[in-house]
Amino acid sequence: MRDLLRHRDFRLLLAAQTLSMFGDWTLLLVLGIWAKTLTGSDAVAGLTVFAMAAPGVLAPVAGVLVDRLPRRTVLLGLNLASTVVVSSLWLVHDRGQLWLLFAVAAWYGIASVTTNAATSGLVQVLLPAELLGVANGALNTVRQGLRLLGPLVGAGLFAAVGGRWVATVDAAAFVLATAVLVRVRFREPAPRAGRRTGRRAGRRGGAVAARWRTEVAAGLVHLWRVAPLRRLARSTLVFSASVGLAEATVYALVGDGLHRPPEFVGVLVSVQGAGALAGGVSVSLLVARVRETPLIGSGMALVALGAALSATAVLPVVLAGFLVLGAGLPVLAVAAATSLQRRTPNDVMGRVAAGYEMVSSVPTTASIAVGALLVGVLPFAVVLLLMAAGCATAALLVVVGGERGDGPAVRGGAHPATADPSRGR
Repeated sequence: MRDLLRHRDFRLLLAAQTLSMFGDWTLLLVLGIWAKTLTGSDAVAGLTVFAMAAPGVLAPVAGVLVDRLPRRTVLLGLNLASTVVVSSLWLVHDRGQLWLLFAVAAWYGIASVTTNAATSGLVQVLLPAELLGVANGALNTVRQGLRLLGPLVGAGLFAAVGGRWVATVDAAAFVLATAVLVRVRFREPAPRAGRRTGRRAGRRGGAVAARWRTEVAAGLVHLWRVAPLRRLARSTLVFSASVGLAEATVYALVGDGLHRPPEFVGVLVSVQGAGALAGGVSVSLLVARVRETPLIGSGMALVALGAALSATAVLPVVLAGFLVLGAGLPVLAVAAATSLQRRTPNDVMGRVAAGYEMVSSVPTTASIAVGALLVGVLPFAVVLLLMAAGCATAALLVVVGGERGDGPAVRGGAHPATADPSRGR
């Protein structure tokens, strides 16, 4: 960590991301609370979460944008745009402006996908390969800490002064993040993506369209072509299709299993957040010493164990389960991000990170809906055990055959997925 913090530009990036993530987590929960306050409907409040998750399907397109522009410029633009978007919440007075809450939630989804891809690419060129894991761990630890603090601050401000002032705090955080990020001196190499497209645009419209399709798909193609990343993507599909089952099941666990009021969900989320903070700190120390594949498998296995413990509906065991589950998520996230960076050329890094985001977020969103259906016809314990089985299967998929087939790291250079589609015809 000491070596990492000697890098001035990374310190500035970490500070900027801390400010923008604080703004994010302060407002995210408030959007749902605000919608519930305006309408009295739990379903409408829940739709704000869906509005944030839905843009995940656009991740490959966001990846093309990230790879065509300097990543620092993308982050600056996102911060400034977010300042304007969240400031529009001052126009919300009653349920007639409810659509603005959903619009802001959707923007958050788009900005989150794009920010993650841009940050991953920028970190990759800012730092040497041996510090990538530590950097991802530092960013994730900050994220988990703010995930605990931000919603508490946002909910408190909403209760005290209303949602519009929460939006003001959020906008101020984005402005400060922009001011810090401007001070980053590092200048990235000129982006490779899209160069040939511009030269051919006037002559071959069909080739341009083919080139665009190729660029959009390049991240997913890279995930498929590189054996350890293909294994990671497959296991993530299984994991993500399982972990979303918990979203609806937790309310049944609290009400039917623990016989507590719905507000007790907040206690479980806080325990999970504490586990995530501990997991983030731990993986920051481990990722420089342990290869990514066993860490990814361990993270998935911890989530599986946490789900199985929670199925007991015995309060101390459930609390332990949520602590373990929370610890597993950052272990998986940091190790996966590091594996992507070490095996991806920088000129396609944005699309690979965005493609992985889609592989992760789309099945999760679908499994949330499936979980809501299953919990209506099956005991919550059965649904949690199904989740545990799916996560354990994902852990096995990523670990089996992983160490010998992981291959060397890749740094820089163009990737075949971005080659001119007209060549070789």
